[in-house]
Amino acid sequence: MSLPEPVVRRRFDELEVEVYPNRAAMGQAAAAFVAAAMKRRAAETDEIRMIFAAAPSQNEMLASLAADKSLEWSRVRAFHMDEYLGLAASHPASFRRFLTEKIFEPVGIGADKLHLIPGERTERPLMACLAYEELLRSYPVDILCAGIGENGHLAFNDPPVADFLDPVKIKIVRLDHACRRQQVNDGCFPTIDDVPTHAFTLTIPALLAAPVACIVVPGPLKRDAVKASLFGPIEEAIPASILRRQTGAKLFLDIDSGADLV
Repeated sequence: MSLPEPVVRRRFDELEVEVYPNRAAMGQAAAAFVAAAMKRRAAETDEIRMIFAAAPSQNEMLASLAADKSLEWSRVRAFHMDEYLGLAASHPASFRRFLTEKIFEPVGIGADKLHLIPGERTERPLMACLAYEELLRSYPVDILCAGIGENGHLAFNDPPVADFLDPVKIKIVRLDHACRRQQVNDGCFPTIDDVPTHAFTLTIPALLAAPVACIVVPGPLKRDAVKASLFGPIEEAIPASILRRQTGAKLFLDIDSGADLV
């Protein structure tokens, strides 16, 4: 099956950017990019280590990736980017639940190779951070599958807490108002008061340690964040702007999020 062609291809510093006519085409192209990276890594080593984002923006890419029968998922070790503090894995808005339903169960990643952030660890959560950091240090990640938030965040590294030189790999952060509003916009919570105030998040250096990064960002609500990230200064006030310094990263947009490039 032939891959969809982008309507725009551009480069912003080190970052490749492609704009597709719709979400379906964007997701299919992004999945093909990830699949190719997985196959290259599989030819080099026994294990493929990946970080996944959990958000509706990833739906089309994850569905296309799960449908690719040529991939050796038995060789994948999976991490994820973030989780709400105080939310059980069974909660409808849990990122663990989202990824389990969308990708981990459909492709059959074994429990021994699935590393989930324990959001329910509200007692001594820093101990959970240290344990997860040890896993990330033991299994350096090869491929990052991520998105960009409406406020330009990467994972839950919102502008007030983003640190391009963060000395740790995972931390607990207070979510800013724009981030919590996005969770309502995404349909994850009925009102902003229902959205947790704190979360675990992988830091920006931990995310960008992966030599390959697939960034999938559809929809009109992401247009301003995309524009600021690509055309504005590279600074922590626009966390996703750091992607422009990331060799091996590609940003996939649809016509709505990439309207300023068309």
